[in-house]
Amino acid sequence: MSEAANDTMSTSEQPIVCEIHHLWTEFDKLVVHRNLDLTLRKGEVMALVGGSGSGKTTLLRHIIGLTQPSSGQIKLFGYVLGKLNRDQQRQLRNRFGMLFQHGALFSALNVFDNIAFPLRELHQFDEDTIHLLVMHKLALVELEPEHAQLLPAQLSGGMIKRVALARALVLEPELLFLDEPTAGLDPDRSEAFVELIQNLRRQLGLTVLFITHDVATLSALADRVAVLADQHIVANCPIEALGKVDHPFVRNFFHSVKQHLARLN
Repeated sequence: MSEAANDTMSTSEQPIVCEIHHLWTEFDKLVVHRNLDLTLRKGEVMALVGGSGSGKTTLLRHIIGLTQPSSGQIKLFGYVLGKLNRDQQRQLRNRFGMLFQHGALFSALNVFDNIAFPLRELHQFDEDTIHLLVMHKLALVELEPEHAQLLPAQLSGGMIKRVALARALVLEPELLFLDEPTAGLDPDRSEAFVELIQNLRRQLGLTVLFITHDVATLSALADRVAVLADQHIVANCPIEALGKVDHPFVRNFFHSVKQHLARLN
């Protein structure tokens, strides 16, 4: 499990970065989320887990403002998303980065232009500055300068993840969202990508919320685990405390975690 997020202040004393209260999501008669509550504090790395179709990605899309819940309240950095005007929403989005499951790179743009895209959207930087920032982020995710001219179709799965991560970090966000960060990677590339995220978390002081079904990724990264089942969060605790939660999904999931940790030992 990852090291403590802050040497001088426990995570429980840190400011709240993301706060969700009484969230409901309904599609016609289908209830996806029911009275869901969740809190993420500064410096914390939280894994969001749940069964297939439990609403994990839908919840993440609500948090970053791509979709709206049926009711309830979402706060980022103390601001209620539904009460911000367009300019305020844009400013808030600059404070977080998002790594989508399959990278979501623009296929017609090369690596450099994909990473530069959020910077150019701001209309605040000249091209020389953009070049410096992009090349710095490329190095940060351990890619070489010559990779900047490649198109997404020329990249391996691991490289796509790294380019997408560089783009998510290019505006120096405080908060990072990861949707299945190691999905589709072989074990070696998955381990290398997890190690990269661990290093970036330490270097940049990031707060991270990530979705995963991979026990190895969860065990390596997460300070806390939020379990989404029965349309709401049924557990939100450190990994080792999951064994005390009396819920069938949590019991089965914790059994998988214990098996993984036993193999490591």
